[in-house]
Amino acid sequence: MVDFLRQFLGDFLPNWLIHLLAYGIMATILLVVAVLMTILLVWIERRGVARIQDRLGPNRVGFEGSLQLIADSAKLFTKEDIVPRNADRWVHLLAPIVTLASVALMLAVIPWGRGMVAVDINVAVLYVAAVSSVSGVGLLMAGWGSNNKFALLGAMRSVAQFVSYELPLILSLLVIVLLAGSMSIAGVPELQAGLPIVGTTIEGAPDLGLGWHVFTPVGALAFVIFFISALAEGERTPFDIPEADSEIVAGFMTEYSGMKFAVFYLSQYILNFVLAMIAAIAFLGGWQGPGVAWLVNSGNEIAGNLLSLFWMMLKTISLFVFMVLIRGAWPRLRVDQLMNLAWKFLFPLALFNIMSAAFWVAITQWGAAEGLPFLEGQTAIARQLMAWVVTLVINVSVVYWLLHINNKPPEEEEIITETVQEKQTGVASLS
Repeated sequence: MVDFLRQFLGDFLPNWLIHLLAYGIMATILLVVAVLMTILLVWIERRGVARIQDRLGPNRVGFEGSLQLIADSAKLFTKEDIVPRNADRWVHLLAPIVTLASVALMLAVIPWGRGMVAVDINVAVLYVAAVSSVSGVGLLMAGWGSNNKFALLGAMRSVAQFVSYELPLILSLLVIVLLAGSMSIAGVPELQAGLPIVGTTIEGAPDLGLGWHVFTPVGALAFVIFFISALAEGERTPFDIPEADSEIVAGFMTEYSGMKFAVFYLSQYILNFVLAMIAAIAFLGGWQGPGVAWLVNSGNEIAGNLLSLFWMMLKTISLFVFMVLIRGAWPRLRVDQLMNLAWKFLFPLALFNIMSAAFWVAITQWGAAEGLPFLEGQTAIARQLMAWVVTLVINVSVVYWLLHINNKPPEEEEIITETVQEKQTGVASLS
């Protein structure tokens, strides 16, 4: 974009202004596309959940209700902005802005297709982790600034949930950093070319763009951890506890109406969309897919880039549809179940998976210089298969061990259970 503007405006504007215009245009395009994707995702969710619950859903405004969100947005534009009398007005106002800004900033480093990234920085994973954590501050501001006990309780739930699941989510991305040897998100899809399981280790094999990380034991486990954590980060069912309408009205959004409520609503859907994109990039090959490499190598680079955009959007929307299916099928968890899942299962599992990823890197890349001389004579595909078996054994063993110790009831609970059974037996014998 900078080079394009410099070509036409370089003789009239200074260089700093050209850069400012370029980044402003890119930011506008990203936000417009994100809003349009939100309209599509809301329509998919409302229609999908309606079908699951044997309803029709929105079906009057636009084709099959596709423009319902535009009608709802017009309604929110005209609604009165109500602020509680004793609320902190500035904090109440800034909360949705902070939340949306932190989510929108994540779009800057996400590749939408081959060569389609606004800013490619070499610490993009660290950038995403830092920027995404700011949205938790916005949620806490919303609960505190509303001066409402239900809003504050929902905000505290949000922050606790956010912090708990941020750790396994980032640790699962750290596995991809180990495999890629870089923190750049834009370069991750390029490493997932080739064929499933073996990747690009077979010389002369066709490049189908299917060497995805999810086809490895390390990547598959990291994907499961990331996706569960993403559901919690985006407050999707069964982790929508901060907005539990049956318990705390609407959580941190209880005292919000009109466009402030709409901004919160928009930021949540953009966050879910971005998390689905990151999952597709890190574990499902991103823009990689059958036909992309063939078109690029045959000289049809524009067609290859468009096809890569198609694969990227297909994977992202498919992951969101899976989120919708989970919402229609799963009940909401209790708070203690949510915290136990994060700290007693996902967090230690993510740590062990990092160790498994280290074994993968050692087997596939190390040699005599690193103290593993027996790997020197092995072919690339032999190393790949050896790493596949070793990491599979480690991950399966760890999952089984964690499930065993977490499903074992505590001694106190066993004593209480035995006491209750004895009392029931005594009552039954008396009757």
